[in-house]
Amino acid sequence: MAFHFNIARDDLLKAAGNQQNITNKKRTMAILSNILLEVEQDHIVFTGTDLDIGLKQVIPAEVFEKGVLTLPAKKLYELARESSSPTLSFQEEEKNWVTITAGSSVYKLAGMISDEFPRFPEYNQENMVEMNSSVMADLIDKTIYSIAQDKENMFTLTAALLKKMQDGDTRYLQMISSDGHRLSIMKKEVEESIDDLQMNPVTLIPRRGIQEIRKFCEDRDTFSIGIEKQQAVLQSDDSLLIIRLLEGEFPDFQAILDFISRDNIIRINRLRFLESLKRINLFTEDLFHAIKIEINQGKMTLTSQNADFGSAKDDLEVEYDGDQLTLGFNCRYFIDSLQVMEGEIIEACINSDESPCLISSDDDEGFLSIIMPMKL
Repeated sequence: MAFHFNIARDDLLKAAGNQQNITNKKRTMAILSNILLEVEQDHIVFTGTDLDIGLKQVIPAEVFEKGVLTLPAKKLYELARESSSPTLSFQEEEKNWVTITAGSSVYKLAGMISDEFPRFPEYNQENMVEMNSSVMADLIDKTIYSIAQDKENMFTLTAALLKKMQDGDTRYLQMISSDGHRLSIMKKEVEESIDDLQMNPVTLIPRRGIQEIRKFCEDRDTFSIGIEKQQAVLQSDDSLLIIRLLEGEFPDFQAILDFISRDNIIRINRLRFLESLKRINLFTEDLFHAIKIEINQGKMTLTSQNADFGSAKDDLEVEYDGDQLTLGFNCRYFIDSLQVMEGEIIEACINSDESPCLISSDDDEGFLSIIMPMKL
């Protein structure tokens, strides 16, 4: 049956925008670039997938005729974005063409029948547990920057590790990420209901899945989450997100934590340190962003050098009474960590001239960042 409906421009823009992030990839199946539109009595179910991530959204609409068809996600998003009309009218014509009317503008858009559109994954509703969006958002914001890119040889580093833990009567969710050169850990206290959340021995959520979960946290206070053997499921009143999990082992991050002594502590003003790093980074080489950090009796000196442009040096006061240290680090790694941290003062623990640096703050409970040194 050929569909006919009117939809608010803002609703279409939001739905198509969320979907095109998933569908706008180069795929062997042309239909994966499309959104499945299932036009029901008073709403439309928008479904998009790239076979690793699937998203269903229920969008209200004024429906005159029901129907099912797939339309290009990117083109729908562009039409909604550029349209000045508050409402768009969709009417399916012969041979899967759709006429879209938006004010004085009329468009003809080619659709594809839904027969080849992949079936949406099934999931167990009984496994779902309610969660505060702010908790998941904070876990992601503090760890996503250090997930390895897809070209990483150890493919499990292209995912974040999600763990459930308990300390006495307090329950936590923990997210860990590493690209092999740095490690980020964030732990958040959660409600007792987390006891009902089933977890795999190793739950690895791919980087793109983490990005979609972060978007899912926006504009809603809570959602339901379930972890199954091969997928993570997130559900709200109007949306359903399913992400295929990675299989494999994650590096033993606890061994790295145990290796770093917490005795040799440097206390630094976070914003002053961040501002200094950004200035010093202007004169680093683009590939490695290498800087030298010298620490001695209340003073930290940062230096960088660029073969084409010159050099930079900056001093800042710190609280430190240990032995002199001289280390090399990737400046960007410190900037990334400090930008997501909270608190005025941070603590940096460094054992020796060749040891990793562990960063934490009393005002950012649950967050740890470890940065491996570089040879200068």
